[in-house]
Amino acid sequence: METSIGLGVAYHLIGALAAASFYIPITLIKNWNWEVSWLINGIASWVIMPVLVSALLLPDLITFYAAIPLVTMSKTFTYGALWGVGGLTFGMTLRFLGISVGYGVAIGITLVVGTLLPPLLDGQLLVLTGTTKGVMALAGVGVAVAGIALTSFAGHLKEKSAGTTSTELNVRKGLMIALFCGITSSFMAFAINAAEPIQQMALAQGVDPLYQVMPGYVVIMAGGFTTNLIYCLYQMWRNRTLNKLRQDPTHRLRNTMLSVLAGVVWYLQFFFYGWGHVQMTALQLGFVSWTFHMSMLVLCGGAWGFLLKEWQGCAGRPLRYQLTGMLVIVASTVIIGIS
Repeated sequence: METSIGLGVAYHLIGALAAASFYIPITLIKNWNWEVSWLINGIASWVIMPVLVSALLLPDLITFYAAIPLVTMSKTFTYGALWGVGGLTFGMTLRFLGISVGYGVAIGITLVVGTLLPPLLDGQLLVLTGTTKGVMALAGVGVAVAGIALTSFAGHLKEKSAGTTSTELNVRKGLMIALFCGITSSFMAFAINAAEPIQQMALAQGVDPLYQVMPGYVVIMAGGFTTNLIYCLYQMWRNRTLNKLRQDPTHRLRNTMLSVLAGVVWYLQFFFYGWGHVQMTALQLGFVSWTFHMSMLVLCGGAWGFLLKEWQGCAGRPLRYQLTGMLVIVASTVIIGIS
């Protein structure tokens, strides 16, 4: 396996671009309740794609997963289920805040939680304050909080400038969901760490080191899919969604294809994140993966928001706050990465 920092950066950038792009097909869906498109998206991204990729990598798929220790399986699945709640609420965050603000706020919170929670759980948070790199990391977290505040305020100004004509735009509701989303989304980092024994098993089976993370995704995303399935089925029952689908079959094929496309693109972010993380880890830079990936998400998500004209008609002030907030969040990831 060829390793270089350039490849690691390129893979993370492609993964971030995929993550920032997946929701666009969902915005093109017509006449469907949100839970239908989200469930089909989840089937494609969290069931079909990881199983398909692992089936291509492993000589005997069923035997491989049957041999995973129960402790590893349950721990990885549980973290994946918690991350799945983050994935679910991430879609809702984009729905209520839009792509530009939604990515900035949700990813910023994920960055903060993903940085602070591991040392907190390990009892090392106070130790960090006694080291230069620890203080620098915490300073980076503080900068991220400032960036989150700026993008949140930009969303508030955007809502005011939009008036009350938009039924989807709801900054207060979106920020509450984004907070919850950011906390639960950070469990993907924990899930990948918990799946380390699965990676070692894959390497022992002759899987190329570049693909070693992929088999673990099957367990992680099975957990994520479980939480999303429960929520979507509840919403379908509550909204009588299946009756509506039977009564109005228009756009059914088109909507299904758009949902599947969204799911495939959503999975590609983790595919290329795995490649990037392996490259960084081989160069003893694995700690950079999470922060760098998050910063690229903010940039790509914000860029899509502008390209999709989410800010069209807004005065210069909301735009300035949004751009400043995005740059501040990116700066925070650089500070944390350097630390």
